[in-house]
Amino acid sequence: MITEFFLSNVSYWPLAVFIALLLAGFNLPISEDALIIASAAICQEKPELLVPTLVFLYFGIVLSDLLCYFWGFLVSKGLSGFKFVRKILESNKKTIIMNRLEKTGFITFVTIRFIPFGMRNALFISSGFFHLKLWKFILFDWIAALISSQTLFWLIFCLGESSSLWQKLICAALLVVLLSFVFHTVKGIRNDLRACPPDSASEQKQL
Repeated sequence: MITEFFLSNVSYWPLAVFIALLLAGFNLPISEDALIIASAAICQEKPELLVPTLVFLYFGIVLSDLLCYFWGFLVSKGLSGFKFVRKILESNKKTIIMNRLEKTGFITFVTIRFIPFGMRNALFISSGFFHLKLWKFILFDWIAALISSQTLFWLIFCLGESSSLWQKLICAALLVVLLSFVFHTVKGIRNDLRACPPDSASEQKQL
């Protein structure tokens, strides 16, 4: 019964994806990757949905990211009177993270977009919380979202049953390269955070 309902209303899939992604912007447990994978599979069966699905998918993703950014910004403003929040905003770690985003922000955004399990929302909320310039956030995120969503979508689309063997081999090779790039970048980010010097306040306490 559920399958029949879904098949009879599959033409509304682009709108459903858009709404689901907006809900994800409110930090609900909705997987962006799962929606992209499902969209690619549906578009293989329903090619007429390809263009509207890609359009609604992309704008749903970037608007969801903007929501997360503003949640972080509002939280930093609303809670800035609390001592522990001020400590975070004034910490050396915050400065190092924001300097990294300022210098290599685009690479950071592209890499994080390929990492599941809530890493993206953490980056977007942190960008707002630490007051990354809005124009810079939009520039980094919207280009990174285009790269990541299109890469994952077309990888799944080309790995489908209707794809030829050479298409599947090329997509599999690209997937391996992508995973390797993500692994090395995440490792570098973790090493940078480990090398982060202690805050001046904590140094004074130790003295």
